[in-house]
Amino acid sequence: MSSSLDSADDPDARTYEYTDSELLIRMIKYLFAYRKLFAAVVVLTAIGIVLGVWTPFVLRQAIDVDFVNEIIQPIIFTALLYVFLQIMSWITNYGSGYLMALMGQRAIFDIRQELYSHVQELSEEFHDHSSSGRIISRLTNDVDRMSELLGGELINAFAQVFIVFAIGAAMFSADWRLALISLSIVPILLLTTIYFRKLLREAYRRTRKTISNVTSNLAESISGAKVTKSFARERISAEIFAELNEADYQSNIDAGKAQASFFPVIRFISGLGTTVILLFGGMLMLDPSLVPVVTLGTIVMFVQFSDSFFRPILIIANFYTSVQSAFAGGERVFSVIDSESAVQDHPDAQVMLEIKGHVRFNNVTFGYVEGLLVLENFNLEIKTGETVAIVGNTGAGKTTIVNLLNRFYDVLDGSIEIDGIDIRTVTQNSLHSRIGLVLQEAFLFMGTVRENISYGCQEATEEDIIAALDAIGARRIIEGLENGLDTEVGERGSRLSEGERQLVSFARALLADPKILILDEATSSVDIYTEHAIQRGMKVLLENRTSIVIAHRLSTIVNADRIVVLENGKIVESGKHAELMEQQGKYHSLYELQIRPRSIRVPIQK
Repeated sequence: MSSSLDSADDPDARTYEYTDSELLIRMIKYLFAYRKLFAAVVVLTAIGIVLGVWTPFVLRQAIDVDFVNEIIQPIIFTALLYVFLQIMSWITNYGSGYLMALMGQRAIFDIRQELYSHVQELSEEFHDHSSSGRIISRLTNDVDRMSELLGGELINAFAQVFIVFAIGAAMFSADWRLALISLSIVPILLLTTIYFRKLLREAYRRTRKTISNVTSNLAESISGAKVTKSFARERISAEIFAELNEADYQSNIDAGKAQASFFPVIRFISGLGTTVILLFGGMLMLDPSLVPVVTLGTIVMFVQFSDSFFRPILIIANFYTSVQSAFAGGERVFSVIDSESAVQDHPDAQVMLEIKGHVRFNNVTFGYVEGLLVLENFNLEIKTGETVAIVGNTGAGKTTIVNLLNRFYDVLDGSIEIDGIDIRTVTQNSLHSRIGLVLQEAFLFMGTVRENISYGCQEATEEDIIAALDAIGARRIIEGLENGLDTEVGERGSRLSEGERQLVSFARALLADPKILILDEATSSVDIYTEHAIQRGMKVLLENRTSIVIAHRLSTIVNADRIVVLENGKIVESGKHAELMEQQGKYHSLYELQIRPRSIRVPIQK
């Protein structure tokens, strides 16, 4: 497999080149995980093939022998045998079909689970370049395309191959002349199928991309509906969606045209088989000098063989359309599964045990984009139990420090240590479990307030939850909700105010009881009254833990043990609030702008 990246910002611009055999083998591996089911399907399919081959011989026996002898008992026996074979064929087909569907759905479950788990483990770099809509499209639309194939069509197609060979062998054993005549159109079928193969593959590949674009735009539009309304962009957004929808519509129409052209041609060619048998079979039967003699029963048997022979070929041809659609989806799914996280645990990584919380940045250099550094030779030490506030203009590197400490990204040079241990030498899960993070935009999951607060500490009791709310002065506010702790928060916490969501995220971080706590602009979305409630509990929240507070609202960090001022990724000032105010430097300017802002006159354009 190889891939080329046409646009670093658009994962759908990547062209993934998997061969058909690579995709097929990978899909089969998911089926082979259920070997007992696979073996049962093989046995039932084999029985079905034997029954299918045997049935035409019974029909010839009835026409050439039983009807000629004009004895009712053999006719009844042959009829009952024919019915018995049909019933057994139905039972085996039902059993194999059910087991194939069961095995296929289990395989799809495994693929979707593997894809979801892998996406969860990928680094922030992947999510920076991948929209949620496109990822959702991989998990739903693309996996569903694979479901059609793995749900039975793949195994069924392989079974049809054996059926073709079994019927072909039976035809030659019955009459090699009619067998050759019947098979004369097979090369035409193969050439036609090969011709349509590439056409269908490209058509279905386009449909996968266009539906991904539609899903991505839809997810983005729903999330940003309020912004769209505020700027009166509904009509423009609808026009943009209409363009994407039209592209998806057209790509599916093109795929439908290709498929609609394919099947009539295949059916017409297959129908020629019956015509050839009737024509040449009749000629052979009318020539009494030929040995062996071609009987009416033999011709009828070959007509039935022809139908049984070309039906699998039609199924295989139909399989080509399904497989091209599934492969188009499969290569997109596997391209994500094969993506390697930019941040990976070292093979010898150890679990980070209990820590004290001494943090040190040693000559750290980092940039999100090659050639553009955010931090260069950056040094910062935060002692155990110390509360350090980091301030600076937008783009100064504040959030980058948080990202690197959590190892959402790896440093380009230098190291970050906790208690003298390089964070790259421990597992990411254990590192994250030692660090509590409260973000500017509090993200809540569907469920109750109680479930969200205990998200990082599932064993927490109600007393623990209430104690955490008391610590940050939020108990009265949360219990004032309609159902208190059992209030449903809605999608992304939409049923709560921004302040209430932030309080829940504060309680969630506190309940996890991390030794290192990071507040990244955590009070910027909180109203002044809620901020005062948080300030009353802030001392308890930060007590006995190393804390990093990133804030634009400087009034929230005046009591920090140390304030670090960043500018262009470098520390320009460091000290307590009073010390920095006396220096009348960068911090003094920022504080003055916020606390005692000067009136700014904005000229009005006439």
